[in-house]
Amino acid sequence: MSYVIVGTAGHVDHGKTCLIRALTGKNTDRLKEEQQRGITIELGFADMTAPDGTDIGIIDVPGHEKFIKNMLAGIGGIDVVLLVVAADEGVMPQTVEHLDIMRLLNIKRGIIVITKADLVEPDWIEMIEGDIREACRGCFLENAPAIAVSSETGQGIEELKTMLFDMIKQVEPKNNNPSLLRIPMDRVFTISGFGTVITGTLMQGTIRTGQEVIIYPEGISARVRNVQVHNQMVDAAFAGQRTAVNLTGIKKEDINRGDVLAAPGSITPSRRLDVKLSMLSDSKRSISSGDTLHFYYGARETLCKITLLDKDILTAGEDCYAQIYFPDGDEALKQDDLFVVRFFSPVETIGGGKVLDADAPRHKRLDEKVIEALRVRESGDDTAVLEQALKDNSRSFMNYEALAKQLGTSPEDALAKLQHLEAQSKAFKLSDKVYISLDYVKLSEETALKILREFHSKNPLTPGMAKEEFRSRFVSAMKIADPRNADAVLQLIAGLGNIVIGENSARASEFEVKYTKAQRSVLDQIKRAYKEAGLEAPETDAVLASFKDKTEARQLLMGLLSAGELVRLSQTNLIDAEALNRAVELVRSLLERNGSFTIAEFRDAIGTSRKFALLILGWCDARRITKLVDDKRIAF
Repeated sequence: MSYVIVGTAGHVDHGKTCLIRALTGKNTDRLKEEQQRGITIELGFADMTAPDGTDIGIIDVPGHEKFIKNMLAGIGGIDVVLLVVAADEGVMPQTVEHLDIMRLLNIKRGIIVITKADLVEPDWIEMIEGDIREACRGCFLENAPAIAVSSETGQGIEELKTMLFDMIKQVEPKNNNPSLLRIPMDRVFTISGFGTVITGTLMQGTIRTGQEVIIYPEGISARVRNVQVHNQMVDAAFAGQRTAVNLTGIKKEDINRGDVLAAPGSITPSRRLDVKLSMLSDSKRSISSGDTLHFYYGARETLCKITLLDKDILTAGEDCYAQIYFPDGDEALKQDDLFVVRFFSPVETIGGGKVLDADAPRHKRLDEKVIEALRVRESGDDTAVLEQALKDNSRSFMNYEALAKQLGTSPEDALAKLQHLEAQSKAFKLSDKVYISLDYVKLSEETALKILREFHSKNPLTPGMAKEEFRSRFVSAMKIADPRNADAVLQLIAGLGNIVIGENSARASEFEVKYTKAQRSVLDQIKRAYKEAGLEAPETDAVLASFKDKTEARQLLMGLLSAGELVRLSQTNLIDAEALNRAVELVRSLLERNGSFTIAEFRDAIGTSRKFALLILGWCDARRITKLVDDKRIAF
């Protein structure tokens, strides 16, 4: 079954509520004050079913300018609008403001309904329709169908139903993925014996009885006791339905009108948004950086501060990229959400826009890199938008589920697009859930090569940089907090072929040590000194003492260390790698034969002094080959 939301819009007392009653047989004015005053104050709701079975929820919004925030709470989630204009009054101020708001909220379909047709002559209706067409010029209703009706006599009502049923067939199917569940709350109340109840339009996803949900931006968890649609208990509700949800584990006082009920982990509340901001073409106001405005999303009304990112001032009919900051706390929006802004004082609608990044870092104004990234996010190409988000978040190694949350899509959709980018070598898989961008891979490789080339320049006789020193400098330069991510990035860039990372050292693949004949002689002497010393690892200074050019000799010695031919036992003592391997084999043999051994037993087994036995066993302890318990070594 398909679900569609239809909403009314128009000036106060132009017959919106009467029209809905004529269409559905239901009165949407539920408040005593509304019935006494004859105007809609809060949102009203009704429903009907199309001949093809489509479930139609109808929202009746207030027309009085004092209740414009309530109109905004209802109009944002609708698929089709009925623009209601009374034949005896024509286009009025709230008609125009409602049109502006619908344009800002990107509503795409609607019908022009001229009500109270029984009160005027046909010629007058033609003139009124002409005025309405003029008011709708350049917006989605410019070529919309129009019909004159009377809710009192029934004139045109059946024809309007037919027009409405035909139009809702054009509405795109909604996404019912449960991970995207989101209901902006327009009412919060309690019912005796049941507890807390919220109502709202189910924008995305599916909600079922018994499931856990989160109330954002507070982050409060609750459980769904039951769900109602059109005053009927149901097991589940789907995107496009007006829904009432009875919650357990939460009090009415803990949540507010304008909060968002959503799937756990699906929204990241934030104080900063990157947006595309547009001013109404007939606005008499302008916006400058630092201005405070009223911000409306769903049923939420709050204050925000504006920073214009690519202009100094925004005037009527213009648009720009901007950053919105909420001084009073986090808000719960997603990428592509639409909003309206109204001037601070006097409060009047001046513009609106679309969220491009729902959890944005603070930006400097007029930064071309920031502007270009926002252009990509605005492009509408889902894969390009994901690629840009990956570029923006690669430094934090955001997993694809978090990326999906930021973009307001499902994890499955985000993963599929990342895999598509991976096939194009625009994204690289780092772990089961983490991908990084091509830009980040290039930056990592450039950073690593810079570190290595600087080392090679200063140490031309050393085959490579000590692996741990290289890793440490790379992590510091790239500001990578988690060592697992650092190792994964290094493994990835080594696979590209420009960097060689061995067991003990790293080098640029282009680098090769070129020894002179004299240097090769020194190198051989150093090797021989350590071979002859065997397990009695000599001090470095003692080995270098016989060489005239000690700086050069030290570089050659360090080259043997980075190449793995020598191994460091302490700050001052190195040992021949083959000799150390023999000692380690003896350690393993003693453990296998006896289960444990003392330092004295090991000293005697290798035929050296306690000093060198301790150095070797300390090396084994550090590498978790052995462990000291009391006075004996056991296997780690």
